[in-house]
Amino acid sequence: MRKLLVAGLAFAVTGCGGSDIDRARTAVADRLKDPDSAKFRNERQVSDGGICGEVNGKNGFGAYSGFAPFFAMKRPDGFDVMIDSDLSDPFVSKVCGYTIASPKTKEPEQTKEIPGAQWAVQVASVSNEKTAEKLMQDLNVPGWKPYTTRRDGRIRVFLGPFSTRSEASASMDELASKKALKGFVLRYQEPEMSSK
Repeated sequence: MRKLLVAGLAFAVTGCGGSDIDRARTAVADRLKDPDSAKFRNERQVSDGGICGEVNGKNGFGAYSGFAPFFAMKRPDGFDVMIDSDLSDPFVSKVCGYTIASPKTKEPEQTKEIPGAQWAVQVASVSNEKTAEKLMQDLNVPGWKPYTTRRDGRIRVFLGPFSTRSEASASMDELASKKALKGFVLRYQEPEMSSK
């Protein structure tokens, strides 16, 4: 009888549904891909009855994805859960006291140069001679050197040659902004027909 009384008293103290941390764990686990795989650590109660901690669970491939901070905000009918898996949520960071990850800035890609190589920007590949001539006239502006080559019955219109790939890329960008033409950078080929 005494054991039954102690068990009943323990049940009354913890409440019908367990502690807030236990109920928060259940709410957090329900947000995971595989709720049964949830592992928890560093749980603690914060102001207003909210629970902070870290959770790890299995992803769609069946592998654990690593511990992520969570904040479970207590509501009358349960918990609202926020899991900050990429460490970028300023609210959860502030409430739970961790530092958010700084955004990764992509390093500008360095253009690899080949010593002695020359480069060109191919602007178009057309079958009509008049179209090629009109495009050549349109591209004949200071700083640009248009030329053409023939291959497989097509006339290819280029700008160049440029001594570096970076210079060719800059001209390609300029071509897009000034003439709304998309080109691409290639190794320079000697013109097979004279440009007019």
